[in-house]
Amino acid sequence: MRILYHHRTLGDGAEGIHIREMVKAFRELGHEVKVIGPVGEALPEPSRKPTVLGRIKQRFPHYLFELLEIAYTGYCFVATAWAIRSFRPDFVYDRYMIFNAGAILAGMLSRVPVYLEVNAPLAEERRIEPDEQLSYHKIASRMERWICSKATRTFVVSTPLKQHLESKGVPRDQCILLPNGVDPHRFSPRSKNLGLLEVLGIQESQVVIGFAGILRGWHGLDLLVESVAQMIRKGLNVFLLIVGDGPYRERVEVSVDELGIKGSVAVTGRVPYEEVADYVSLFDIAVSPRATFYASPMKVIEYMALGKPVVVPNTLNFLDFVDDGLNGLTFENGSSRDLERALTRLCEAPATRRELGVRAREKVERRLNWRWNAEEVCRQFATQFESRSPGIL
Repeated sequence: MRILYHHRTLGDGAEGIHIREMVKAFRELGHEVKVIGPVGEALPEPSRKPTVLGRIKQRFPHYLFELLEIAYTGYCFVATAWAIRSFRPDFVYDRYMIFNAGAILAGMLSRVPVYLEVNAPLAEERRIEPDEQLSYHKIASRMERWICSKATRTFVVSTPLKQHLESKGVPRDQCILLPNGVDPHRFSPRSKNLGLLEVLGIQESQVVIGFAGILRGWHGLDLLVESVAQMIRKGLNVFLLIVGDGPYRERVEVSVDELGIKGSVAVTGRVPYEEVADYVSLFDIAVSPRATFYASPMKVIEYMALGKPVVVPNTLNFLDFVDDGLNGLTFENGSSRDLERALTRLCEAPATRRELGVRAREKVERRLNWRWNAEEVCRQFATQFESRSPGIL
């Protein structure tokens, strides 16, 4: 098949990984993919600072930047319509961005199906984000509902996101659940790097509890630090390894000092994406204490791919891919005491850790990978349009 892939992003961080991996997966399945958008396939590396759009956003008042975003619909419409005419795709795959209806409109005009990938309810996210001041919230909400409803299919990354869009009026049968994935070849089980353990000041006898990602307030690192501190006070030989950097790092380090556990905690700072797997391989237990309600945390699937037992809150977005007691453990959302209980259980049961890790890896190989996601998108197309000519509804 021929797939026209549109995105309007600088591709920094997880979003860039998602874009690259889906394009790669489509191509590995034998499909021809053309990528269009402001930067096309020239995505910056993860954690690299934004260039053009980032500077524009910083310099323009919020309302002017939003008008530019609305105007992007016109650019996207023309670019997508032109690419449809020249490339003649079987379908368009559009990564949803706030205010942008261009790909949907071009698909409707050209009678080419458009599959929409939605990673966040951006109208709501931008409204409540402290650093944002969404001036045209009503327009954004109405456009979001219309865009998600008019796509041929809308792929959402979590059950809560599906429920959110349906509550806003998107038809129930329109949304297809498609959680994030991982490359199981890049993230594969490996032995601990003993030299890295030594560099970080971790003893081989210690049970390493770990978190990897950008350090932000909503990740619940306060819960994790508090739980580990309680375990140390009770005499458990554990070490907390936090891989990453971010605006919440200072608060984490202050908390570690106040709790008196500085000698049993290390915060690495930013680690290149290519090296993340080596650091996570040091974990005996991998934790994601909290996430925004709609997110499909990629880091947890990476933990699972590396054969790590995971501990996550019992919220629907985590339950989309973690089966409690089978390939991970869950704890009561927001409860440091229950998180401590789950961590203590695994700390004291090496055999259980190994068993959960093996099953986690098996689920990644079977289902939680980018190739499966790309196959599912193509299955949806085949189910709907297998008896029709390419590019025609």
